[in-house]
Amino acid sequence: MFYLGSKLMNADDDVSILHGLVGATLESSRHYRKVACNIGNPRIRAVFEDLSTQRRKVAQTLQHRLEAISDDRRVEGASAVRACHVFGNLRHAMDYGYSALVDEVERGEEHVKAKYECALEDGRLSWFSRTVVQSAYASVREGFDEMQTLKRYPRAA
Repeated sequence: MFYLGSKLMNADDDVSILHGLVGATLESSRHYRKVACNIGNPRIRAVFEDLSTQRRKVAQTLQHRLEAISDDRRVEGASAVRACHVFGNLRHAMDYGYSALVDEVERGEEHVKAKYECALEDGRLSWFSRTVVQSAYASVREGFDEMQTLKRYPRAA
């Protein structure tokens, strides 16, 4: 526990929130990588590979913050079960073509983006962790926007 101004902050709250974000972000990275492996167009494949790499970097940043405030390093699969349901129809969408695939990824990304927004609205998150999450959210938001662009302008990639 620590104080921020007159407000008592609990590191356990940060740990809980960060665990969820790291798990969702890693799962997002895995799914971007999976999509990249199944896209024939090299330019679009590169977009998904870049997004996967960005998400891994975001997860590492969050994980460094988590390690700084906690001894618990069990993050790799922390939210994998929940995230699997979000991205669960990805394999099915691959059978229906590019548009269905991008729709499914975008749906999963909406969920990931919402997790970050909830974390940022959570009053229990400490100031320092909040700044780390805000920075990570900016990257997540960029990826989300990229998905929307791919959906509207598939040839722009």
